[in-house]
Amino acid sequence: MHHIIRNVLSIFAGTFVAIVLIGLVQALAHSLYPPPPGTDFTDPQVLAELMMKAPVGALLLVLLSYAGGTFVGSAVAARLSHHEGPLRQGLFVGVLMLIAGVMNLKAIPHPLWFWIACMGVFIWTGWFGAQTGCALRPKSE
Repeated sequence: MHHIIRNVLSIFAGTFVAIVLIGLVQALAHSLYPPPPGTDFTDPQVLAELMMKAPVGALLLVLLSYAGGTFVGSAVAARLSHHEGPLRQGLFVGVLMLIAGVMNLKAIPHPLWFWIACMGVFIWTGWFGAQTGCALRPKSE
């Protein structure tokens, strides 16, 4: 397969895996910490209040979802990419997750400590995931 196509597909695969894992862990978080009945998720004011009152455990599960999804997605992209630049492909997925996370944080107000933790989580797990994916590559490639 042409190396550009393989690299693009590795980014799509890594991003897909990251999004699915994040969604699965956040679904678990919502089941363990359900919002109050009748919550209007279309009202930005209600969402802001909900986030500021969210239990620490719920926010930690969200951080866990970001960490796991970004780590595994970056590793998948690096592992599946062409032999030229696997680290770059893994880091690309990490940057995509960071951008998506910042967009989410800007759309729905979160506590300051959560912002700081998210930045660290996305950067570090993206980096370590990409490194892990590179290490898992067959030596023959």
